[in-house]
Amino acid sequence: MNMKASEQDSYTRGWWTSILSDIHFWVPVAVLMGGLLLLQFIR
Repeated sequence: MNMKASEQDSYTRGWWTSILSDIHFWVPVAVLMGGLLLLQFIR
């Protein structure tokens, strides 16, 4: 039972690590935030 739980934790941790370290995730997020800030500035 413990082995299965640790495998799941390891898989989840690896998934989060790959998302948080992926440039293809952060570039659109940065562009979106920049666009929202620009809209606030224009308005």
